[in-house]
Amino acid sequence: MGMMKSRTAMFLDELENSITTGKRVPLSNYVMVDKEHCRQLVLDIRAELPGDLATAESILQNQSSIITEAREIAEQTKTDANMRASRAVNEANAQAQNTVNMANQKAQEMMHKAQESAQAMMNEAKDKAMQMVADAEARAKQLVNEQEIVTRARMEVEEIRQSTQEEIERLYHDVYKHIDEVLVQLDRSISEKLTDIRMTRQQIDQSISSR
Repeated sequence: MGMMKSRTAMFLDELENSITTGKRVPLSNYVMVDKEHCRQLVLDIRAELPGDLATAESILQNQSSIITEAREIAEQTKTDANMRASRAVNEANAQAQNTVNMANQKAQEMMHKAQESAQAMMNEAKDKAMQMVADAEARAKQLVNEQEIVTRARMEVEEIRQSTQEEIERLYHDVYKHIDEVLVQLDRSISEKLTDIRMTRQQIDQSISSR
């Protein structure tokens, strides 16, 4: 439904219609109109003008109020968005710090287990070597009366010692290899966590920039 015309507009339309439909004066641009009717239209228009001016002023004031309110709403929306972005950044930083702390704790636990495992393997190797040497010495003492047997026993002891040394070196190698594997796995885990943190931070930055 269209907007209803004001009385002033209706009077103006009527005045324009009277001029448009008036009878033309020959050989001129003049038209003949009903003087009293046109005069009354002018009086009616003049009477309506104060009300129209008051309405226009009210509309202008209302428009100014609407603009001011819209600006206040926009400013509040901007403030709320900044607060939400700040909270998101703080939460992301807290999550990142928590992830780093958990990674450090896990690394310490894995290193501690690796050290315990390595120590246990070395202790076992030492115990085994000492037992082998003790067994060889016991056998040598039993054969001490015969020089040839004694010589053979000494050679056997030397072989056992050599074999024990090789076994210890192999165990050391296995221990260090195990520790290296643990460190590689730990480094990979921390790198993946840091990559997730960076991606989360980039998404937050992009979200803030798009506002």
